[in-house]
Amino acid sequence: MNVECDLIRAYFEENGFWVRLHEFASEISKTKSHFPFFEIFRSSNLSLVQEERFRLFTGDLARYKSSVFGLIDWQASGFSPDLLSNDVRLLKFFRKQIDNQKVLWAGENLKSLMKENQLKLIVPALPKSENKTKDLFELLKANGINGVLTMSSVLENLLRNVSGKPESRGNPSMHLLKLLKLYGLATEPQLDIFE
Repeated sequence: MNVECDLIRAYFEENGFWVRLHEFASEISKTKSHFPFFEIFRSSNLSLVQEERFRLFTGDLARYKSSVFGLIDWQASGFSPDLLSNDVRLLKFFRKQIDNQKVLWAGENLKSLMKENQLKLIVPALPKSENKTKDLFELLKANGINGVLTMSSVLENLLRNVSGKPESRGNPSMHLLKLLKLYGLATEPQLDIFE
């Protein structure tokens, strides 16, 4: 079980999308991709505003009727906590991930999911330095990525919107978030500033 995949699926479903998970065999090594692809779609987009930003937040999802997101996760990619505080190592990590995946991104299987350059990434973190973040965005754009969402944005949205009622059915990762919130171990991020 990949907890991050469960959380991403729950995130998109909570934000009004139907979600289909895809994993393609690599054309080079015959092994599964290092990260899954989430095809999201809904019957209509909720926003007429078409401002395109590369750094995505939950509010930006309203302009999409469909898209494809790849996940670079902690579990399968080798991402570690020490990368969160070292921008140079974080950029090196992303360069390696991109080199490993760009053949897959250009493959026919993934292209058949996308209508027009819809590939976006969900990443564990972004560099703290604005210059390093710009460097990363340019690297991603050069490799056909047209948007980035962070795992912290996903978690913040899920924590903010999870109900306090514990339910035994549904997504086990969402159930865990509910329990953490009920026991006061996780709080809504924006409400902490008023305490």
